[in-house]
Amino acid sequence: MFKKIVIIAFLLGFGYSNAQNTYHFSSSAGNDLNDGSLGSPFQTITKLNDLVLSGGDKIVFKRGDTFLGQLIISHSGTNGAPIVYDSYGTGALPILSGSNGDNGTADPLSTVDILDKEYLEFHNLHIENERFDAAPNADDDKSFGILIHSNKTLPASKNFEEETLSKYFRFSNLHFENIYSLGITGIEFNKVRTTGIYFDDAFANDVIVENCYFTDIQRTGVWLKKYVSDAVIRNNKFIDLGGSGTIISTSKRVLYEHNIMRFSGSESDSRMAKRGSGMWVYNTDDMVAQYNLSQHARGNNDSSGMHVDFGNSNILFQYNYSEDSAGGFCETLGDNDNVIWRYNVSVNDGTTDKGGKNLLLWVSDFAGKNKIKSDNVYIYNNTVYQGKDYKNVAGDSKVLFQVKSLNFLNNIIYLESDAKLGKKGYTANIGTPNFNKNIIYGGDIKTEFKNLDASKIEQDPLFLLTGTRQSKGYKLQSESPALGAALSFTEPTFPLAGLGIFKDITSKATKDIYGNPVDLSSSTNIGAYNGPGETNSPIVNTYEAESGNIVGGRIINCSNGSNSKAVNIGDPGETLTINNINVPITDTYLIRVFYANANKSNLKFTLNNDETETIILPYSDAYCYVGGNPTSFDFIKTLNLGNNTIKLEQGFIDKIEVVSINDATLSSISGEFLDKTDAYLEKTVIAPSEWIKLTINKELESKKVEVSIYNINGALLRKKNFNTNNIDIEAHSLGTGLKIFTAKIERYLFVKKIIIK
Repeated sequence: MFKKIVIIAFLLGFGYSNAQNTYHFSSSAGNDLNDGSLGSPFQTITKLNDLVLSGGDKIVFKRGDTFLGQLIISHSGTNGAPIVYDSYGTGALPILSGSNGDNGTADPLSTVDILDKEYLEFHNLHIENERFDAAPNADDDKSFGILIHSNKTLPASKNFEEETLSKYFRFSNLHFENIYSLGITGIEFNKVRTTGIYFDDAFANDVIVENCYFTDIQRTGVWLKKYVSDAVIRNNKFIDLGGSGTIISTSKRVLYEHNIMRFSGSESDSRMAKRGSGMWVYNTDDMVAQYNLSQHARGNNDSSGMHVDFGNSNILFQYNYSEDSAGGFCETLGDNDNVIWRYNVSVNDGTTDKGGKNLLLWVSDFAGKNKIKSDNVYIYNNTVYQGKDYKNVAGDSKVLFQVKSLNFLNNIIYLESDAKLGKKGYTANIGTPNFNKNIIYGGDIKTEFKNLDASKIEQDPLFLLTGTRQSKGYKLQSESPALGAALSFTEPTFPLAGLGIFKDITSKATKDIYGNPVDLSSSTNIGAYNGPGETNSPIVNTYEAESGNIVGGRIINCSNGSNSKAVNIGDPGETLTINNINVPITDTYLIRVFYANANKSNLKFTLNNDETETIILPYSDAYCYVGGNPTSFDFIKTLNLGNNTIKLEQGFIDKIEVVSINDATLSSISGEFLDKTDAYLEKTVIAPSEWIKLTINKELESKKVEVSIYNINGALLRKKNFNTNNIDIEAHSLGTGLKIFTAKIERYLFVKKIIIK
């Protein structure tokens, strides 16, 4: 049994099984004269740097403690027996900080320094490096959490993989925060390097960064600066960074998936770089980005949700959600070959806020000092929505196409009536344009752009919940003109599909962003959704803030808010709790918080007395008391059957909406449905003075019939048993509005929506 456990642990990438020695460190209770055991831990980073380590050794830091000084990795592990750095005990992650404050003592360039070492793992640590004091031979304008670099040189062939590479690096459950250089005033943006995990001339292979959290960093979370291959970056959160969440450059074979990037290009600290896309890739071969979320990228030049910089080949972006980026969607620069954007959803990308480029559709020939058009750019089956941003300003975005060949197929471009596209700026310099079967609808759209597609469809695509700031809202209704209307074509190839880190990647699209099957060689839908169409309208339950339980705050006038009121809980300790949020089934729901905060702010959110989380909200146009218009932030949460509570802290709250996008009331009912010949309601629109009458087939009339009627929020209004086909229920006792009528007869079920006028 022990051998089996060892094998499983190794396959999961945690090579603890061959550990030879475990050294414990506690800054609060240790002593460097101790033996390093659990009961007799060492104390300092200086002691750790003096240890002679070998493959399989573990170094563990006590949780709750802080360790100052630079950790210099002087020893490598071996294949199957890496050296592991981890934590022990309970409580907060142990903090490792290279800097010891603004005290005149030199602060090192990095907290962890790895030079030409390999087979290393780092888990469950909190890493900072806020530099104040210059160190010898260290650049004042740089700072790193973990620095991986090498003394190796690039071969004459310029192929870094011909050099011997350092192998096997694992980083998981790490927290990076408060990483700043001595200052970047006067430093060109592209030379700002400060990063959480930085690979510089690394000559590294087999890298995984997963489940890490990056925030409050001068520029970047993870940067593969040079010479990394076979890297997987997944399930990380990059929140409120001065630059990009991740930069991938001069590398090969990278998989970037399931990451969250919010507020890249932030200026929440004056030392931040104040510009950056959520993620971008430069001068790299063979890279896939999928299932990522990017919101609120800001800054001038490149500040898109994610973008393809110049000099890349074989780049695939699929199944990503991008929202409210200053740059725009599908940013692709010059000198690229075989770039594929497919099955992505873009909502309100492109703005002039904070100097944004405001290019909703963006493919340019910029290649550094040169202008080189990209070739073989494919943008197909994406859904792009433009409405009002968080400041309630309608989109007015530009279009820029400077490219050799552009295949723009089966996309949905939807604008709300007051939005514009291509009016403020429009360039279309395309060597070989291939525009076909796009839905281009609404707003004020440049005629020349629409005319690129002779087969365009100018009809409302009928989204499930138009304007939602979440991808689920952009499924299609069953009457959508996009269903089955897409162009069938032969897709471009991603050459390494099915191999190595791309073993689960398919060259051709086999599913949409929602998981529905796809085969573009046959009949499919236009846009990012390829399901059969949604037949149930979303159920929306509204809870006014002023009806909640207010502690410390107060109800205020809000002329543009719901019911002209809102609740001010802006000061610490003030709370608003909405009770009695009833849902008919334990499921995921879309929760919309409507607020009016003039500044970017932190909202504390607690669901059902669980752990409180802090969500950064973009600013709206103004506060309620100065005529502000509430805006909403959307997120997905699991609510339990029956009563739920939501507690909020900090902000000006107008209301909360709970939305069931997939009709939760109906989906909660299991059974074999009766068709309309077996049972029917005499009426589905009923006056309060009338009776609800159900007639069923004579073959079933002697059976027991259990009738239940639900309010639209899932609350049970009436439940009654019958054993006759004459089923009558007075409508006046149920209240007015939309209801759900169900009748259960053995294994059969009848379900119908009714309206009581």
